[in-house]
Amino acid sequence: MQHKRFAWTCAAAGMLAAMSLLGACDPEDDDKTPDPQADAGTKPDSGTPQDSGTPDAGAPDSGTPDSGTPDSGTPDAGEPPPDAGTPDAGPTVTLPLAVDSHWAASGYMGDGEQGTITYASECATPRPGTGKGTCHKFTYTVGGNNWGGVWWQYPESNWGDLPGFEIPDGASVLSFYAWGAAGGEVVKFLAGLSTKADGFTLDTGDVTLTTTPTEYTIDVSRVRYRKVVGGFGWVAGGKPSPVVFFIDDIQWR
Repeated sequence: MQHKRFAWTCAAAGMLAAMSLLGACDPEDDDKTPDPQADAGTKPDSGTPQDSGTPDAGAPDSGTPDSGTPDSGTPDAGEPPPDAGTPDAGPTVTLPLAVDSHWAASGYMGDGEQGTITYASECATPRPGTGKGTCHKFTYTVGGNNWGGVWWQYPESNWGDLPGFEIPDGASVLSFYAWGAAGGEVVKFLAGLSTKADGFTLDTGDVTLTTTPTEYTIDVSRVRYRKVVGGFGWVAGGKPSPVVFFIDDIQWR
């Protein structure tokens, strides 16, 4: 009897187990909807995504230079042409040529080196001749050398170490006016500093001056001149009283 009850009990248990297994495999019990998730709080704002590093898709530089109009290199027509480097020839020198315009009365000689010759600009009224150049008044007081004089030199104080002033071809005379303060003054007038410096020396010989402005000349037509250091000059011997005289309108012509 006990064995029958035990078998029945085992059969019932098997049936219950089978029914439980069938219930677990029922497709209707398989709910596809997922269980609601717990609220994770406010989801952070993703905002604008950060720059991914991708460069701007604008047109890439092709490397081709700007197609603007290239400079042709042609200088502005409004600007003067560049200096060609040709030196300015300066004003053209023509005859007649005023000695005072180029040579300076700077070469004091004899007693003049000791300061016994003084100079002032004093003109006659009216000026004689064409009145070219400067009016000269010289006062010479005798010194230890017993003679004195003055050279007109180019450049100033040049005793032949430098080239002289170039005189245009065609001059035939060196002319000037001279006169004395009292009359009777004896003066010699010169042209050409030396044969070494100028290639020639010329003079008038001793001239006795009067109080009247008088023209004198030195013939230069027979000399070969070019760059002349001593354009004009004078010398005089010493006298007990000062020698005072005037020179004006000195010119090569």
